[in-house]
Amino acid sequence: MSNANRQSEHSDTPSVADHALQWFTFLQSGDATSADRRRFRSWLGGDALHRQEFEKLSTLWADLDGAKPLLHDELTHAVLDGKTAAHRQGHRTARRWGAGWVSAALVSCLLVIVAGGYWLISPEVMEYRTAKGEQQTVALSDGSMVRLNTATALTTNISMFHRTVVLREGEAYFSVSHEQNRPFEVMVGNGVVRDVGTQFVVRREDEKVTVTVVEGAVDVQRFEKKSLGGQWQRLTVGEQVSYESQRGPSSVGKVSLATSTAWMEGKVIFEERPLSEVVREIGRYQAGEIRILDSQVEALKVSGVFGVNDREGFLKALERAIPVKFSRVNRELIVLERTNDLSERR
Repeated sequence: MSNANRQSEHSDTPSVADHALQWFTFLQSGDATSADRRRFRSWLGGDALHRQEFEKLSTLWADLDGAKPLLHDELTHAVLDGKTAAHRQGHRTARRWGAGWVSAALVSCLLVIVAGGYWLISPEVMEYRTAKGEQQTVALSDGSMVRLNTATALTTNISMFHRTVVLREGEAYFSVSHEQNRPFEVMVGNGVVRDVGTQFVVRREDEKVTVTVVEGAVDVQRFEKKSLGGQWQRLTVGEQVSYESQRGPSSVGKVSLATSTAWMEGKVIFEERPLSEVVREIGRYQAGEIRILDSQVEALKVSGVFGVNDREGFLKALERAIPVKFSRVNRELIVLERTNDLSERR
């Protein structure tokens, strides 16, 4: 079943955005010590999403030139009021209360004057998920389109200044409505994919991330452990790059777009791929398990076009193409084994 739910406005567990706001306002308060700043740098470099959320606030603050004097006055009063209120409880408590009052003031003051009126900065956060074998097309509020493949989960965060998608698992096709001043980024694994006016596919399988450009171009960056980010790689039409958490990006290579996007038509295409890889890919779409009993069979090469929901057709095609036969153990398990006797092949 598909699921699209607006993120709850109230949660017992602070979100990454909440933590980013707390750090931003605390640093703005002027009360941060050297130790506080070291903890902040550790938090910032601990996850790509931390950096993303903090950059949103920094960009927002930089863009509010006209409102800064008013905001600065409000924040100053909040800090002074917070310190005064907490002074009776001691200096250390005052610092904590001061930061809290700054946070409250900043939240209440993030009203931007737009076209003579007020615009409340409140990003639209949505979550989408597909089950195994299911696909879903989503139209985002900015005019972009996302197509979720089987067993995929992602979160979209659309605001006045940024458009961010977090791909948690699975695969998705993005057709982006390009905006020069409002970047569209996909956070996936320990890296980020940034739109440069394009259509692209991003896939996350365990720790491996693969990015393929269908139209236009994207920039890809993998975050390094010892720094906030690595070098950007530019990909254009028909190019693909992969990266993992423990390794840097692979070299950019050319791929078949028909193969990379066949799933959007309910198909998978293989060209001289090992049987083990083919069975694993088909298993992404179908319930139950296909198990290979003979290790020598795993390396047999398979080519062909298969429907993602036609298990019976897939198994019979295998028997015709390579020396294997399948047996149905029960409703959930099918086994593949080698056969050298042509009479055993259907």
